[in-house]
Amino acid sequence: MNYQKLKERIQAAIERKPDDFAAYEDYFALCREYEAVAFREAHTWNHAQRSLVSEALRRAALTEDFRLAERFDGLLFRSLLFGAPHFFDDYLQAVEYGRPRDKKFYQPRRHYLKRYVDAYQDVLDGKLDFLSISMPKRAGKSQLGINFTCLLSGKFPDRSTLMEGTGDDLVNSFYKGCLEYIQQPNDYHFYDIFPDSKLVQTNADVKTLNLLHKSRFPTVMCRSIDARQVGLSEATNLLYLDDCVEGREEAKNRLRLDDKWEVISGDVIGRAIEGTPIVICGTRYSLYDPIGRLQEEMRKQGKRTRILETPALDPVTDESNFEYVREGKKVFTTQYFRDQRQMLSAEQFASEFQQQPFEAKGLLFPEKSLNRYFSLPVDRDPDAIIAACDTAEKGDDFCAMPIAALFGNEVYIIDVVFDDSPPEVTKPACAKALRDNRVVSAMFESNNAGSYFARDVGEILTSLGYSCAIRTKRTISNKQTRIEFASDSILKNFYFKDPSLYEPVSPYAAFIKQLVTYTRSGKVPHDDAPDSLALLENELRHLTGAKVEVFRRVF
Repeated sequence: MNYQKLKERIQAAIERKPDDFAAYEDYFALCREYEAVAFREAHTWNHAQRSLVSEALRRAALTEDFRLAERFDGLLFRSLLFGAPHFFDDYLQAVEYGRPRDKKFYQPRRHYLKRYVDAYQDVLDGKLDFLSISMPKRAGKSQLGINFTCLLSGKFPDRSTLMEGTGDDLVNSFYKGCLEYIQQPNDYHFYDIFPDSKLVQTNADVKTLNLLHKSRFPTVMCRSIDARQVGLSEATNLLYLDDCVEGREEAKNRLRLDDKWEVISGDVIGRAIEGTPIVICGTRYSLYDPIGRLQEEMRKQGKRTRILETPALDPVTDESNFEYVREGKKVFTTQYFRDQRQMLSAEQFASEFQQQPFEAKGLLFPEKSLNRYFSLPVDRDPDAIIAACDTAEKGDDFCAMPIAALFGNEVYIIDVVFDDSPPEVTKPACAKALRDNRVVSAMFESNNAGSYFARDVGEILTSLGYSCAIRTKRTISNKQTRIEFASDSILKNFYFKDPSLYEPVSPYAAFIKQLVTYTRSGKVPHDDAPDSLALLENELRHLTGAKVEVFRRVF
């Protein structure tokens, strides 16, 4: 059968008689039959035809031909049902088809949610391993995640989805949100889309539900991030994480964020069987929140990643990105968000509404501002190779020692020691780095036990048969002030290796990460990387006062 010619003949018939319902019915029947031959093309035809059906429905309603309008309305619904198991946009329209507009979630918001739906579609099609979504609160991100979970559960009921969030109230909303679509009676069309994926078991205590069959790892399990995971949960359909940070108070506490990330990275992520996609949603409170850290980790692992972070007010136009009509009134208007901006602190509005971590405006060394290099200058040797070391003052501090090759005013950071191990580890590491990089002079900060650290490094160098001028210097200036004053010179004159030149998991990478996330606003637990560079910059500043000149001997 030549499906293409049949399609052209039916389309010609529709053009001759735009209100001939039988021709539209024939076209839809052709799409259904063609699906077994060419799946994608058949659904492309179905999508293209849907707009014509919608227009015919509108004309029938305007002419008050209600019988014909009812037939076109039924055909439009069947067209959506045909695509719903395979296309998230179709599913969202089909599952709440026929409900009053003010009772619908998707249709009023479709104009701004469609970009997220398209990203979820790529997850469904196996084109994405990781999706990160951030938007203002109450804009629909969680409800969209619940709908996607329901779609996956109906399509693959024998697989499992794990939905994780912070706190019992949020987790309970996931559970009830899924049941709202699946548990009968209701006015949703889940079972018109997936007639075989019947609900066979629920458990409100552990927040689980099973479709089609009862299983040890249920079709959907909703768990709090802090709850016990071992032996109870597994994700083969989807690992969905939403609102992993309780709020601004937790976001301001770096130690709590570190603890939260330790739980997520060490336990929750391990629930996803290899190949299972991960979706994380939430507000971008902090540079150190789980969303940012998971984004970074997925990039390191080479996962196919998409990050969607949409501000409430467009940075260029200052207009709302989320306005829609609810109960006949516009909500999330430009004025609403501008009023929020006036009422809240700049920091709070930036994070909760604009998806800008509260530290972002206070970053002293933004990653995009760093000078990078692929190779050292090839036309000459460095003027000198020197180092500056910020020895660890407390048990959780890092020993940070950048090593610089000097070419005139340009400072190339060729190596670093960056380790929070005990001194018995970092002392030999410093000595080895000084020798291997042929450092001629090294300055060690002598506050606390720095003098003893420098002395021991010198002794190790002597035992290695290498000579380096080591000296100590006590610093009395305020650390934050020292870093602030050195920042301009560091950004202008210092050059760091291009990321392709070092491993993502290496001391150099850890050093750069701490540097680019150092902020002048708010307290940070570690500032060893920027402080060691400030020490180095101060050393170089003192060197610039001396001038070496070659002249003829006078005797």
